[in-house]
Amino acid sequence: MPKAAIVSMLGIGLGVIVAMVIFWSVSKFIRRRISPEMFNQALADAQDSNWEEKRRQTRKDVSWQASMETSQGTIPIQLKNISHSGAFVVCPEPRALNEKLRMIIDAPNQDPFPLQAEVVWSNVNVPDDKVVHRGMGIRFVENTSEERTQLNNALELDLEEAESE
Repeated sequence: MPKAAIVSMLGIGLGVIVAMVIFWSVSKFIRRRISPEMFNQALADAQDSNWEEKRRQTRKDVSWQASMETSQGTIPIQLKNISHSGAFVVCPEPRALNEKLRMIIDAPNQDPFPLQAEVVWSNVNVPDDKVVHRGMGIRFVENTSEERTQLNNALELDLEEAESE
């Protein structure tokens, strides 16, 4: 066997051994820094926060047109469900978590009205083949009593129309 091949094999073997020692050292360091109880609690908290229902009010399925005002301009959106406290917004490019935005809602048989909202979740990082509707969940925040009244009226009117059908 040529001398160069032997040197190459020894170099590769030594590189693998060094990589294993580094990996082992890092994993030992992490295990000492994070106790098993802390790790298990963090994992449990993450699982709870991802799957726990946090809505306080029942959402009503709708198909309302709206627009969202952002720093990039006004973007047309659609509301798929809504309650007094929030909604699911279908849009091609969901906004960042905790971003506040202004919406103009065009509920049927009513004049358009504004609402302030905050993004509470988004499916922007979910692969396209796993998403039925690309969008985000929003919570209505910092709205005046007049704006809340307009939302209440729109929900009541929609409910009355659904019952009369």
